[in-house]
Amino acid sequence: MRTAFSLILTLFSQVVFGQKITLLDDTSGAPIEGVAFMFQPIDGGYNGNVISDENGAINLKAIDFPIVIRTQHVAYQSITDTLGVAKDYVIRLEPKKVQLDDFIVTGQFNPQSAEQSVFTVKVIDQEDIKARGAINLAEALSNSLNIRYSQDLALGSTGISMQGISGQNVKILLDGIPLVNRNGNGNAADLSQVNLNNIERIEIVEGPMAVNYGANALAGVINLISYKDAEHTTEISVGIQEETVGSEFGADKGKHIQNININQQIASQWFAQIGVLHSDFKGYQGSLTGRPKEWNPKEQFQTNALIKFSPKNSSVYYRFDYLDETIDDLGRSNDNYLPTGENQPFAIDEEYLTQRTIHQIQAEGKLPFLNRYNAFASYSDFERVKSRFSKNLVTGEKQLTTASGDQDISTYKVWEFGGTGYLAFSDLVDLQTGYNLSFEKVGGGRIQEGEQQINDVAIFSSLEWEMLNHTTVRPGVRLVMNSVFGTQLIPSIQIKKSFDNASLRLAYGRGYRSPSVRELYFEFVDSNHRIFGNPDLTPEFSHHISANFSKPFELMSAKSEAGVNIFYNTIEDQIGMAQSASDATSTTYINVDKYKTIGLGLNQKMEWSRFSASLGLSYIGRYNRLDEDQEEELNTFFYTPEVNANLQYDWEKIDTKINVFYKYTGGLRNYLFSEDSEGEQQVTIGEVEDYHWLDLTLSKTFFNHLYLVFGAKNLLDIQRINNSGVSGGTHSGGASVPVSYGRSYFIKLNYNLKLK
Repeated sequence: MRTAFSLILTLFSQVVFGQKITLLDDTSGAPIEGVAFMFQPIDGGYNGNVISDENGAINLKAIDFPIVIRTQHVAYQSITDTLGVAKDYVIRLEPKKVQLDDFIVTGQFNPQSAEQSVFTVKVIDQEDIKARGAINLAEALSNSLNIRYSQDLALGSTGISMQGISGQNVKILLDGIPLVNRNGNGNAADLSQVNLNNIERIEIVEGPMAVNYGANALAGVINLISYKDAEHTTEISVGIQEETVGSEFGADKGKHIQNININQQIASQWFAQIGVLHSDFKGYQGSLTGRPKEWNPKEQFQTNALIKFSPKNSSVYYRFDYLDETIDDLGRSNDNYLPTGENQPFAIDEEYLTQRTIHQIQAEGKLPFLNRYNAFASYSDFERVKSRFSKNLVTGEKQLTTASGDQDISTYKVWEFGGTGYLAFSDLVDLQTGYNLSFEKVGGGRIQEGEQQINDVAIFSSLEWEMLNHTTVRPGVRLVMNSVFGTQLIPSIQIKKSFDNASLRLAYGRGYRSPSVRELYFEFVDSNHRIFGNPDLTPEFSHHISANFSKPFELMSAKSEAGVNIFYNTIEDQIGMAQSASDATSTTYINVDKYKTIGLGLNQKMEWSRFSASLGLSYIGRYNRLDEDQEEELNTFFYTPEVNANLQYDWEKIDTKINVFYKYTGGLRNYLFSEDSEGEQQVTIGEVEDYHWLDLTLSKTFFNHLYLVFGAKNLLDIQRINNSGVSGGTHSGGASVPVSYGRSYFIKLNYNLKLK
């Protein structure tokens, strides 16, 4: 009897119902919500994965002890341990002092930490996006190092350059797939059209990524990673943001933003998400009077939806994105007296309507013959409609004008297919191989013959070899077959050497970019513009060399990491635009003889107690050789410094975070095409003025559900900077370059509801 009782007691002690584990912050003692808690009995068999609730609690049912556990949370150090006895536990997790192990996927064989990657990857996570009050990609990157902006006030667009190279060589991706825009397939994107609704993080890789992502990726890639999972069964987020535009604010002034996101775990293998964002920028009057505005009004609607199915060892999801944007260019009021003597004033207005629809299907997982695979298919339909009309300001009646170029429709349709497979031959050697098919069709009244098409077919492969002495070598090659410019071979190699608590990364990449349809066949002539494509353009060929050294260390009890980055780019036959200073309305695309950039970057980040900071410095040189007979004084590098700093203080007593974002953008010397008295073209040097940018935000969480951000953008009130040497531009006009509409203030309120 006693033996039977002992046996029952032993079995009961090994299988206990309702076991509770509580996870606490080791510093503050506060409960930690959202910890991924993985467990498996030591004797094998089943395993589990649960998420801690708002009280930091996890309830385990019918678990056979002892068990091996592992925790994972973006803000806390992971632990692995064995729990041998069936009882309630309190586990304290240590906060991460410096975020050195960002989870990244861009360019990787398998998802891994940024520290393990052979590429140097920067990550802007959701917390950083929220702290900035950023709605679109331009705002999220506003103080990033080695990125410079350009604004087009008439078109309402924001472009960038990276490492001193134009946006045509920067590829914007959405979950690894190029984001189509009016300028091309992923390149030269309008960042103000890239909204961040449902974006989990932004991964930035500077340097050659042509082997992985094809043409237009010499300067690097910016990959937006969307949410595809939820920690709770139901998650609802509703947000509103109100923002002044300079000193202007009101029902018909300022900027007004609303959004809603719903994540739903439908079943164990099914997940769905839907989101809607509305942004209404009322424009900026500035120094103008009447109807015209310095910055045109812009209204955007964005909808995104996702459904994901995750059977064993794989996942498949479909994503839908839709953008509707309207920009109004308001003309001046003109008197119009009727025969009756009544004045019905009118104005000549322009409207730009953009619609972009994206369908994506992706699948990833394991196959019997592949350690991992990824495959996708996407279709993007981009349309931009320009309308010019006469508007009766009394009756509101509109009548289209009939001059050449007043009405236009531009379309851009892209089918994209791709796939990669990964094989691990051993613990030391991994192989990646894949393909990419791209079919682009561009149409509209400003495209020669009304429609043009370019197709790309590519195959690529990379080998990642873990050599002796903690050295990883990754050679790769991409074979591209272009329907217009033939076949090209693009090689690259990355090397990573790990020392004692330090890393050295070396990279070389051969770049290739064929001219876009717009650069080849664009043709726009009206009373204010003469812009011509050039079908005689030749492809760009480039070389990139870089070295990056990083080392974490402790400084006066603070966790720190310092890094040094050096890069050199040379581009032969770079594609640019030539503009005559005597006729600012006439531009065309040309091949520049040679273009180079060289740069040095220093960065350091640290965290001490509740204070964290990062500081960066770069010095970039740009060189243009327009032809072999270029004058000696033009045959030199022009250097530009940049400095950025991010500061955060966690005011624990009032549960408030204070953030400061700063950037100094140095003066930029450039070339100006002009004509001498005899009508001969000549090249002179101009300079764009330097400026400072400063943002300040305060964020606070109330009752675990309400998130408030208050902030000031552009505290130094920068609006325009001088551009010596430019007498006028196609859109911006004047001897200055627009940067912003001035100092503005915003308040953002988010309500987050999470249901188990």
